Amino acid sequence: MSRSRVPNRAILRAAALCVLLVYPSWASASGAALSDFSLGVRGGFDLAQHTGVEVRGSEYTVESAMRPGVTAGLFVYWPITERFGLQQEVVYTQKGSSQEITVDILEIPTTLDVTYEIDYIELPTLLRFDAIKWDDASLYSLFGAGMSLKTRGRYVLTGTLTDGEQFIPLSADADLREVDIFDFLFVYGGGYERDFGGKRLMVEYRFTMSWHDLSMPTYAYVPFEDDELLIENDPVPLKNQTYCITLGVRF
Repeated sequence: MSRSRVPNRAILRAAALCVLLVYPSWASASGAALSDFSLGVRGGFDLAQHTGVEVRGSEYTVESAMRPGVTAGLFVYWPITERFGLQQEVVYTQKGSSQEITVDILEIPTTLDVTYEIDYIELPTLLRFDAIKWDDASLYSLFGAGMSLKTRGRYVLTGTLTDGEQFIPLSADADLREVDIFDFLFVYGGGYERDFGGKRLMVEYRFTMSWHDLSMPTYAYVPFEDDELLIENDPVPLKNQTYCITLGVRF
């Protein structure tokens, strides 16, 4: 028993000595990487749409068009290795879509023109990989995930209910408080970055897509005498999706 303990103690001492020798250099390198972060801003143009409709028999059909908008934000970049880095962002993005929804109302096929406008603050966490590097420039890719917080929503509907003889206007104009305030998204894209006057200028393309469906309203109001009647339709399950091109600078 005593002869077996000596090698074990020797191994433990050797391992402890290796840790003591390696740890200072590792801590110094990781500390340098963490302290070598940079700040940046980016902004540009995006096209947003809603997709992922769950078709439920003949209850409704949907044709979607894009909503143009703007996107802008701040980010912090931490290099992990020479080619890999971690990027945390706060981004304001305008999303939404225009929809042409065909639905049966009172057993009459009716076409509704619907506009959804939803603005978000996005909080993505991204991994960046510099695929090609030159002395003063690089081509890079980005991918990651994040959470969005809804800051504004608007729902506008117009349409006409008709049996061929009578025409009844349909309308709605309201906020989107019934839509979930939180959304969760995947992000991927790529860009080109170059040194310019001691700063890093970049042009970037991104695609974002929601994880889950949002229940978007399709209710409408019908004028009746001096009042309005509410016609409730089932919400349409849709997902946020955006394509954006931005310019940025990293300090």
